[in-house]
Amino acid sequence: MANHKSEMLNEGLNYKTEVIKDISTKNDLFAKLQIIGDIQVGKSAILSRITKNNFTEKYFPTFGYTFSPYVIKVNNTIIKFQIWDMCGNENYRSVLLNLYRNATIGILVYSICSRKSYNNLEKWISKLKKYSAPCSKLVLLGNKCDNEEKREVSFEEGKKICDKYDLLFFMEVSAKTGFNIQKILELAAIHIYQDYEINKNDENNISTTLMTESIILKANDNKNNNNCC
Repeated sequence: MANHKSEMLNEGLNYKTEVIKDISTKNDLFAKLQIIGDIQVGKSAILSRITKNNFTEKYFPTFGYTFSPYVIKVNNTIIKFQIWDMCGNENYRSVLLNLYRNATIGILVYSICSRKSYNNLEKWISKLKKYSAPCSKLVLLGNKCDNEEKREVSFEEGKKICDKYDLLFFMEVSAKTGFNIQKILELAAIHIYQDYEINKNDENNISTTLMTESIILKANDNKNNNNCC
């Protein structure tokens, strides 16, 4: 099933996508993404690379959460993301998981250089599935793939977790070099676009109802609140 989903998303790459620099641009759809995982796996670095295209070697721990906007167009549909970077510290975990209930997509990150962060994935997935809305999806990223000499987790092991839990997709990325970083939001946007187009007229579909009413909002229903924050 996970492989089939990946193929669907890859086919979606034939869609025309474009990053919109002006974050005040009127959106057609809105989606909340949350970046989640153990401490020091590079969650904040991934967010910084996505939104600012920069990287720093210094480690600055996130306390609680931060969020940033990101706008991308798929065909003629403009999707505005609100990307949340969630602290990985266990002291904050129960509170932050409650915030996951309204996420459209969760981005679960581990470091390929940390066997511990990989071993904790199943605990994260179990908790995220417990707290998630019925229509939310989860993707898996193996960060720091530029650091091959320190690799502790193989690509195949990451794919195994993706297949086992039927996650939306899995990729290895590098916040340091930017490898595959822009593809994360491109694939997420394509999935949201496809899912919305398929289900938007199905009033009996609980996933569609949640997406249109509480997670993915039509811009016409939100004229006075175009700011994603």
